Amino acid sequence: MKKLRESGLDAPLVPTLYILTGLIVLSFVAMFHQYNGYLWTILYGVLMIIGGIIFINTSIIGKKKIWASIIEEELPESAYHVLDLGTGHANVLLQLAHKLSRIKKSMGIDIWHSADQSDNSAENTLKIVQASGLSEQITIKTADMCELSISDESYNLVVSSLAFHNIKPSSNRKNALLEALRVLEAGGKIIIVDTGHNKREYMNILRTAGMENIKSKTYGINGWWTGPWMPTYSVIASKKINTTK
Repeated sequence: MKKLRESGLDAPLVPTLYILTGLIVLSFVAMFHQYNGYLWTILYGVLMIIGGIIFINTSIIGKKKIWASIIEEELPESAYHVLDLGTGHANVLLQLAHKLSRIKKSMGIDIWHSADQSDNSAENTLKIVQASGLSEQITIKTADMCELSISDESYNLVVSSLAFHNIKPSSNRKNALLEALRVLEAGGKIIIVDTGHNKREYMNILRTAGMENIKSKTYGINGWWTGPWMPTYSVIASKKINTTK
């Protein structure tokens, strides 16, 4: 339970409904099992429960493994100024701070919707950061990804973990992504980890904005949100250095 409080459960209503539905279905079969096709009903109930458990595993453990692999593969030791969009419980900022020794400053922003993550509040995240001993390095702020009150090219690393898909409609997602690119330094890197079906949308925006080294990756069971039909993926790109005078 402590791990759950510290990391938060993404979209807590989803796994709750999956598991509850599965239990109700199995209870129904236990009481009224004398009908044709009841084995299919059992299978449905079991799959719903498994889907909920997979969701919880991805939220608490899997996404941290995904970020650990990204940090190892994409972020060599350097002096990073980090902005985390939709920081939630600051899990990514804490992972970065523990893995990379030369982070100069980092800030996490969020609008703190409890539907997006359990126990999601600025106060709770500040307590987590303070307990980690990193309060001098990590700043937490309430702000909208679509309208950042941050100067141009202030950060050389912009990250976002499972936040962009919560922004609707697509025009607002585009605004949020363009804002992220605005505050990213030339030569800096943006790393988006997300779910849903917007990967191509993000990559098209990055191409149109002139970003380079654009790549994506889809992850396995550690990134499944109930099953392989809803995977986690990353989109990574670098901002070109303007060589013209």
